[in-house]
This record gives sequence, C-alpha cells and structure tokens, in this order.
Amino acid sequence: MIILLFISIAVGGGTAYKQQLTNLFDIWQETFPAETLHAERVRGTIYDRNFKELAQTLERVSLFARPREVKNLPETARMLSEVLGLPESEIMARMRRDAHLVWLRRDIGQEDEDAVTKLNLPGIHFHREVARSYPRQEYASHLIGYSESDLGLAGVEHYYNRLLNQDRVRQEDIPAIDLKGLEQTSTNGHDLVLTLDMKIQAILEKYVAGLGEKMGNGRIASLLIETGEGKIIAGAGYPSFNPNNVWQHESEILDNLFFTPMVVPEEIRKFFRDAALLQGGWETGTQVYPWSLVSEKINFSTQLRLWERLHLTTDIQVDFSGDRKHSTTLPQFVGCRPPLDLGTVPNTATPLKVLLGMTHLINGGKKIQPHILDRIMERLDQKEYYYDFFHGESTGRNVFPSLVSRELRLLLRSQGKSGVLGSTVLSGETVSLTTNPAGTAQDRYVRDRMSLIVIPAENPEMILLIVARDEEVKAETFTCEGAEFLDKKIDTILPSMVALQQVSLNLADMVEVEETGEHNFKGSQAETQSKSDSLARMLDKQVEFMPDLAGFSLRKGLRLLQRADVHVTVRGTGRIVSQTPKAGKVLKKGEHCVLTLKIDPAPKDAVQVQSLQTKGVLLK
Repeated sequence: MIILLFISIAVGGGTAYKQQLTNLFDIWQETFPAETLHAERVRGTIYDRNFKELAQTLERVSLFARPREVKNLPETARMLSEVLGLPESEIMARMRRDAHLVWLRRDIGQEDEDAVTKLNLPGIHFHREVARSYPRQEYASHLIGYSESDLGLAGVEHYYNRLLNQDRVRQEDIPAIDLKGLEQTSTNGHDLVLTLDMKIQAILEKYVAGLGEKMGNGRIASLLIETGEGKIIAGAGYPSFNPNNVWQHESEILDNLFFTPMVVPEEIRKFFRDAALLQGGWETGTQVYPWSLVSEKINFSTQLRLWERLHLTTDIQVDFSGDRKHSTTLPQFVGCRPPLDLGTVPNTATPLKVLLGMTHLINGGKKIQPHILDRIMERLDQKEYYYDFFHGESTGRNVFPSLVSRELRLLLRSQGKSGVLGSTVLSGETVSLTTNPAGTAQDRYVRDRMSLIVIPAENPEMILLIVARDEEVKAETFTCEGAEFLDKKIDTILPSMVALQQVSLNLADMVEVEETGEHNFKGSQAETQSKSDSLARMLDKQVEFMPDLAGFSLRKGLRLLQRADVHVTVRGTGRIVSQTPKAGKVLKKGEHCVLTLKIDPAPKDAVQVQSLQTKGVLLK
C-alpha cells in the first residue's frame, strides 16, 4: 500500500502531491503509536534584539480513539460529548468506522485535555506534536521566513536549518559566528537573537503599507541597515504574508523584492559612476574632486574592479534569503530623458546589492556584510556566541579608500535632497518595456522605483532603502511619474526610528523580558555597544519630534520624552495605547502632551495612583 502511494506521488504534483503526503502521514499515524511521532529535535525560538518572540515551537495536542480498545461505546460517547461539545451520535459514528485510528478533535485546548484525562477512558488517547508559531504574524515576514514540518523554507528559517535542527553547532557550519575557540557548542539546543527591532519594524511596516495602498498594484520593500557592522534593523514588504498560514498566499507575494533584479535609476547609477572616477583618480595619484569630475576620464578596468568589490556584479550570501530562484525579464530600457554615458555601471542589480554598494561607498570604505543574526544562545546555560564577520580574518579591511569616501559624502549631499536629522535622499525611476521570448514588444511596461535615505549624510550611521515595482503599467497610459512618493513623508518616521535606535544603543535597561509568553527570558549583555555620537548630536541639535510610543511602558515613554521641554499628562495604567500629539509632529517648548495607557482590569478602588516626582508630569 505504502509503496504504491510513493509511486503515485512520483507521477503526481501540486495539490494532489500535498494531499498524498497527508494521506501517507495519516497511514503512518494509524500504524504506529503516537509516542513515536514526537520530534526529538525541536527548532529553537527566534527573538528580536529586545527578546520579543518572532518564531517559537509550541506543542499541539490532538485527541484520537482506537475503536477496538473502547470498552463501552455509548457511555464513552456520552462522556466525551459533555466535555468536547460534540453530538454523541457523531462521536459514535466516527468510532464505528472500520479504522485502526479515528481523530476526534485536532488542536485540543489545555482545559479540554485536563477534562478528558480525568475521565480515564479506555481507547481514548492524545497525540502530541510540535508546530511552528509566528506571534508577530506579517511583521518582517520576508526576513524571518517560514517553515513547514520542522523544515525552514525561506528567510532566517531556511538559512539556519543546519543550526536549528541539530544538537551542536560547528564552526564550519556558521563561519560568521565566533564560537570563542570551541570546535563546537554544547548539546543543549540553540535559540537565535536577531538584529531586528520590532518597535522600529512596526513604524516601517505602517509606512510601507501606506505606500502600497496608494500605489495599488505592485510590490514595495524597505530595508533599514546599520552602516558600521551591516546589521539589519528592520525590513518590511508589501503585500506582506502571514507565515502561520503561508500556503494561503500566492507565490508572487512570497517572493522577496530585495533579491529581485531591477533596473537601477540613472540618479543612483550616476553616483556610482562618479565614485569610480574619484577612485580612479586616487589610484593614479591624480587630484580628483567632486567638482572636477569629467566623464571622459573613464577607466573601464578600474570601474569593473570597483563593481566587484562593491558586490554590484558578484553574488552575496546573506542569512535571510531562501532557496527560491528570483528571475525577471530585464528588457529594453525606456527612459524619460536622454540617457547618460555612465560607463560600465551595471544597468541592473538587486536592491540589496545597490544598498550594500552604497553603504561601502559612504561609510569610509569599511567592509561590511549585511546580516540579521546577532547571536546564538544555548537554551539551558544561556551561553552566547556573537556574530563576527571578521572572525578568522584581519579586521579593518576596506573596499574603498576612506578619503575618497569623505569626498563622496560631499557629492551625495549635492546630488540628493536634504531631509530631517541631516539625512540625504537619492532616488529615481526607470521604466522598461517587456518583450516576449520571440522578441515582439507587448503593450506592458515595468516601472522600478528606488530611494536611498542616508542618515545622516555627513557621517552615515544608517541607510534606509525603499524600492517599488509596478508591472501593470499600460502603454497607452505610460507616464514618467518619478520616485518622490516613496520618500515624500519619510521625515515623519525618521525621528522616531532614530530615537528608538539610540535608545537601544545606549540604554541597556530597555532590553526587557517580554511580558507575554512563558518562554521569554532576558539574555545577558555580554557586549555593551558604545554610544553613537553623531546621530545623538543630531537629535540634540534638531527640533524635537514626538516619537511613536505605542506599546511602551510609562517609564520608557517618559525616558524618550526627557529631552523635550514639554508637560506630560498620563491617563490610566498599563502600557501606552495612544498619544497626543501624533508621532512625528514637531514638539514645541512647553507643549502639552497626553499619554493614554491601557486601563488596569483591577477595580478602581484597588488601584493606588502614585504621584510621580518627575518635572512636568501629571497623573489623571
């Protein structure tokens, strides 16, 4: 029977394939005791940098019966009916089937499990298995990915199959993790702590979703990276998907736009061309400055070497990619103005490569590797092994001269537009005409938009990438609209994200155990990050902006507002659920701010309101 089923699977496909696997699994369950189905190795928990759970493995309990073992069928059906709320007739009909095993209820709750256990009925058994759960649902789903049957299929879940499914971690498996001289870790199992920050993620998710709703058809993706070490702080995509029910989504939604080749806008390609000219002058000893660039001085061999060092034309390995192959038709380019002579600058590249290349150009030439993994933790003794891209290499390797990088930052500010906190925005749009395999033009265009926000431009600490692709542009309605809509309102969210980043860097007590969920724990701060002076100074110099405080405790909210000379009124108890003014609004000196907290469910007469001795804070 099983052999024939395997043969049918080999010739089947699609939905039939999945159904046949399900049938095979049911046959296996009917043949062997439930105890043999319990997985010996369980995928670890994935946390953000503040130890908020992003992925966890939960126990799933189901109830089944072995009809041949049931002593008194009517009485058993009656007792189960009272507990499960199922009709007696339905329970009896199931158990009268000619089957070795029948399911009575999948995913039974703890209360029902306890009630059935007390009945101690012969022939009634529990089946225990583990299931992957994603409590943040759509948040950062294109980065975290998803898994099925204890196998990671995309994102972090896919890349770290070797780690999460084995008892030990070997240095050769995860070369970028410093195992502190150990050949391998212990046998306690492992959890992951990522570089993501869910509070910054929430701000970016809302912004990207707003762009997507205005755009209509098409896809949008955004990625925030720290320029010093390549840490991915947040990343959002639209449309997004819920990894808890990933099979309900179309494959196009699951595709990651970060790895999809796009036509690079001329505005960004021109900046890369100018970087090559400055680099060529430095190599030949010729004094070349941004204001003296001449396109005729192109050295093609120098440019080609530079694109390789910047990874514009070479593959990059990152820890949040899946095994899906991304391809696109990159047809004849259709510009909105006469094309520029940009030498050998690649016409197409993935957004992630463009982001990495820009980061190398303006961060002093320091070599970085974009990554989402911060550390590995052993579950029992909580030993930590940190990400270290230069582990085993000489540190301080550069891919670009720091002196040229300084000139490029001046060039960037002249070519881009200025934004809040000393940021500079460089953006552009391209439109391409798609063709069929025979080479005949179709009445359809692909519009690619790309925006890079450097924060701050003078001494970059973060870069925000926003890209959009629209494949529903019709020939008769084609217009060059530009990429301004991607970053038109970016100033409304940058202050909040920057403030949260500075808090994370400077305040160790902001890292707390998540209050919900019994599996949370607080990891030790083995390494303290030094204060980042540049953006901190920019925050002090700039007019204060109202941060996004939703979900914060009162203590955290007041700490974020401590630099602003404002009066704060606090209403209720618990966590902040709303605020006035709204996030991103300029805070004037002496302005009145209201923080509304979720009301404690305890009776009013049991709630003791304590006055805070903080200047300018009132409780109501």
